Amino acid sequence: MQQGLLLLPSEIMVADIRSVKSAGICRCFMSLTMEERKRMEKIKDLAGRLGERLFSDLPEKKRVRLTVQMIAGIFLAFAAIAGMGFFRYRAVKQLEKYQAIADAYAQPDTVLKEGREKSQKEAAAELEEIFSEMEADAERYRQEYESEMREKGLEAYDWDALCSANEDTRGWLCIPDTLINFPVVGTEDNAFYLSHDFTGDKSSAGCPFMDKDTQVWDFNRVIYGHNMGAGSQAMFSTLLKYEQEEYFKEHQTIYFTDAYGSAAAYQVMAVVKYNIDDLAEWDFRTRNHEDMESYNVWMEQLQGRALYYEEPDHAPTSIITLATCDRRVYGKDGRFLVIAGAGS
Repeated sequence: MQQGLLLLPSEIMVADIRSVKSAGICRCFMSLTMEERKRMEKIKDLAGRLGERLFSDLPEKKRVRLTVQMIAGIFLAFAAIAGMGFFRYRAVKQLEKYQAIADAYAQPDTVLKEGREKSQKEAAAELEEIFSEMEADAERYRQEYESEMREKGLEAYDWDALCSANEDTRGWLCIPDTLINFPVVGTEDNAFYLSHDFTGDKSSAGCPFMDKDTQVWDFNRVIYGHNMGAGSQAMFSTLLKYEQEEYFKEHQTIYFTDAYGSAAAYQVMAVVKYNIDDLAEWDFRTRNHEDMESYNVWMEQLQGRALYYEEPDHAPTSIITLATCDRRVYGKDGRFLVIAGAGS
């Protein structure tokens, strides 16, 4: 038996008091040191005196046994209470540890929340700054646009109002010092604006419109408008005045402004009386050219068919073709064309 077990006084005392004959227990008792024997004798004497006071009416042997059991019970009770206190202490410490861990995790959450709130405020401030800059840019653009249009003798068009009134709005056509000063529309149906005005209402005068499928980047953009007949000044009726050479020379500039864009000045190059039966030979509606050879052939045809032709100051990077009906030569197949180019 290990020596540590010999320190349990209740077992040793019971073994000694009962005079147990077991050799194993006797050997354990005999292995005690002198000091331990003296300590056990004191405990035995104490148990005897307590027994006399508590159990005076019982025999000595029984009195000692009960007293020893009582002392052992008190010892165990104190041990249990001490154990409970120890475990409670450990539980409290464990809870404190868990709380520390929870606080450590909670702290980043708080930091993240504060970071998110800060980021949101910063983002809102940045957006407000961007909107302010956009408003300032829009105002600056408006002022520059109005100044540019005044320098060209044109009015500043309200594109928001125009596009709200008609989503087909493509731009504005103006020939200074003439009656041609109209909004231009565009749709997939070329026939619609032959009989409808800018607002979409029925009208015999119609509204100037771009040839269907025309894109803003096309080299040649064709704009159609009605010739309302002799004596009329509506729509493209006055375009026929370009038949007069003097008029042709005096009205060399045509302005076309794309919606929300800048006004581009086009120099009048040619005036052509055209028969639509000639489309196979020379199609005035050709929007783009595959190569320079195709471009040169088309320009040569234009020059050869022109009633008047003026070599432009700069090689045109884009042209506009104004087309209206002219029955005087080719009947219902006749067209009157004014072609102008804009250089870079």
